[in-house]
Amino acid sequence: MIVNTNPETGIRYGVVSMNSLESWVWEEFYTQGTDESYAEAMREWQEENPDAEKHEEYTYGENLEIEESEWSLDIEGMKLRISWLGGAPLLWVFESPHKAAVSLCSPCVPNAGDLNNKVPLGQGFACYDVPADWYAAT
Repeated sequence: MIVNTNPETGIRYGVVSMNSLESWVWEEFYTQGTDESYAEAMREWQEENPDAEKHEEYTYGENLEIEESEWSLDIEGMKLRISWLGGAPLLWVFESPHKAAVSLCSPCVPNAGDLNNKVPLGQGFACYDVPADWYAAT
Protein backbone atom coordinates (compact mmCIF):
# COMPACT_ATOMS: atom_id res chain seq x y z
CA MET A 1 0.00 0.00 0.00
CA ILE A 2 1.29 3.48 -0.89
CA VAL A 3 1.02 6.00 1.94
CA ASN A 4 -1.54 8.84 1.57
CA THR A 5 -3.22 7.10 -1.36
CA ASN A 6 -6.73 5.65 -1.40
CA PRO A 7 -6.10 1.87 -1.24
CA GLU A 8 -9.18 1.09 -3.35
CA THR A 9 -8.71 3.63 -6.15
CA GLY A 10 -4.98 4.38 -6.06
CA ILE A 11 -5.76 8.12 -6.19
CA ARG A 12 -3.74 10.35 -3.87
CA TYR A 13 -5.40 12.12 -0.97
CA GLY A 14 -5.61 15.86 -1.45
CA VAL A 15 -4.40 18.21 1.29
CA VAL A 16 -5.10 21.94 1.44
CA SER A 17 -4.62 24.65 4.06
CA MET A 18 -7.93 25.59 5.67
CA ASN A 19 -6.81 29.21 5.24
CA SER A 20 -7.17 28.72 1.47
CA LEU A 21 -10.86 27.86 1.78
CA GLU A 22 -13.96 29.95 2.33
CA SER A 23 -14.75 30.56 6.02
CA TRP A 24 -18.10 28.75 5.73
CA VAL A 25 -16.22 25.44 5.23
CA TRP A 26 -15.41 25.47 8.98
CA GLU A 27 -19.14 25.84 9.67
CA GLU A 28 -19.92 22.76 7.58
CA PHE A 29 -17.64 20.72 9.86
CA TYR A 30 -19.03 22.24 13.07
CA THR A 31 -22.68 21.80 12.10
CA GLN A 32 -22.61 18.53 10.13
CA GLY A 33 -19.30 16.86 11.01
CA THR A 34 -17.92 14.85 13.91
CA ASP A 35 -15.36 16.10 16.42
CA GLU A 36 -13.21 12.95 16.31
CA SER A 37 -10.87 14.14 19.10
CA TYR A 38 -13.79 14.73 21.46
CA ALA A 39 -15.39 11.39 20.52
CA GLU A 40 -12.12 9.53 21.16
CA ALA A 41 -11.60 11.27 24.52
CA MET A 42 -15.13 10.31 25.56
CA ARG A 43 -14.62 6.66 24.47
CA GLU A 44 -11.40 6.48 26.51
CA TRP A 45 -13.10 8.05 29.56
CA GLN A 46 -16.00 5.59 29.34
CA GLU A 47 -13.58 2.64 29.13
CA GLU A 48 -11.68 3.90 32.18
CA ASN A 49 -14.89 4.66 34.11
CA PRO A 50 -17.35 1.87 33.24
CA ASP A 51 -19.32 2.32 36.48
CA ALA A 52 -19.60 6.11 36.30
CA GLU A 53 -23.01 7.70 36.37
CA LYS A 54 -24.35 9.68 33.43
CA HIS A 55 -23.93 13.05 35.19
CA GLU A 56 -20.20 12.30 35.74
CA GLU A 57 -19.77 11.57 32.03
CA TYR A 58 -21.67 14.75 31.17
CA THR A 59 -19.50 16.82 33.53
CA TYR A 60 -16.32 15.36 32.06
CA GLY A 61 -17.50 16.10 28.52
CA GLU A 62 -18.58 19.64 29.36
CA ASN A 63 -15.17 20.45 30.86
CA LEU A 64 -13.14 18.77 28.12
CA GLU A 65 -11.01 21.23 26.15
CA ILE A 66 -9.13 20.10 23.06
CA GLU A 67 -6.98 22.76 21.45
CA GLU A 68 -6.51 21.28 17.96
CA SER A 69 -9.47 18.97 17.46
CA GLU A 70 -9.65 16.73 14.42
CA TRP A 71 -12.98 16.80 12.59
CA SER A 72 -14.46 14.48 9.97
CA LEU A 73 -17.24 15.17 7.49
CA ASP A 74 -18.94 13.09 4.80
CA ILE A 75 -20.76 15.40 2.40
CA GLU A 76 -21.68 15.46 -1.30
CA GLY A 77 -19.79 12.22 -2.02
CA MET A 78 -16.65 13.45 -0.21
CA LYS A 79 -14.88 12.04 2.83
CA LEU A 80 -13.03 14.88 4.55
CA ARG A 81 -11.01 15.45 7.70
CA ILE A 82 -9.38 18.43 9.39
CA SER A 83 -6.08 17.75 11.15
CA TRP A 84 -3.28 19.99 12.35
CA LEU A 85 0.35 20.26 11.31
CA GLY A 86 2.59 22.65 13.23
CA GLY A 87 -0.44 24.58 14.48
CA ALA A 88 -1.89 24.97 10.97
CA PRO A 89 -5.27 23.39 10.11
CA LEU A 90 -5.23 21.16 7.04
CA LEU A 91 -8.17 19.72 5.14
CA TRP A 92 -7.65 16.16 3.93
CA VAL A 93 -9.76 14.92 1.01
CA PHE A 94 -9.88 11.10 1.23
CA GLU A 95 -12.59 10.57 -1.40
CA SER A 96 -14.32 12.94 -3.76
CA PRO A 97 -15.97 13.14 -7.16
CA HIS A 98 -13.67 16.18 -7.72
CA LYS A 99 -10.05 15.72 -8.76
CA ALA A 100 -7.11 17.99 -9.50
CA ALA A 101 -3.63 17.84 -11.01
CA VAL A 102 -1.13 18.98 -8.40
CA SER A 103 2.42 18.95 -7.13
CA LEU A 104 3.15 16.58 -4.27
CA CYS A 105 3.25 17.77 -0.67
CA SER A 106 6.45 18.26 1.26
CA PRO A 107 7.97 15.36 3.21
CA CYS A 108 5.64 16.25 6.10
CA VAL A 109 2.75 14.69 4.14
CA PRO A 110 4.50 12.25 1.80
CA ASN A 111 2.86 11.30 -1.49
CA ALA A 112 -0.30 13.38 -0.87
CA GLY A 113 -1.44 15.93 -3.43
CA ASP A 114 -0.83 19.58 -2.51
CA LEU A 115 -4.08 21.33 -3.42
CA ASN A 116 -2.38 24.67 -2.75
CA ASN A 117 -0.11 23.95 -5.77
CA LYS A 118 -2.29 22.96 -8.71
CA VAL A 119 -0.74 22.47 -12.14
CA PRO A 120 -2.25 22.31 -15.64
CA LEU A 121 -4.28 19.19 -16.40
CA GLY A 122 -2.13 16.44 -17.83
CA GLN A 123 0.82 17.51 -15.70
CA GLY A 124 1.63 16.70 -12.11
CA PHE A 125 -0.21 14.10 -10.04
CA ALA A 126 -3.93 13.34 -9.74
CA CYS A 127 -5.54 13.67 -6.32
CA TYR A 128 -8.94 14.20 -4.75
CA ASP A 129 -10.18 17.78 -4.48
CA VAL A 130 -13.11 19.83 -3.16
CA PRO A 131 -15.47 21.85 -5.38
CA ALA A 132 -14.02 25.06 -6.85
CA ASP A 133 -16.47 27.25 -4.90
CA TRP A 134 -14.95 26.02 -1.62
CA TYR A 135 -11.75 27.95 -2.34
CA ALA A 136 -11.45 31.52 -1.10
CA ALA A 137 -11.36 34.15 -3.82
CA THR A 138 -7.84 35.44 -4.34
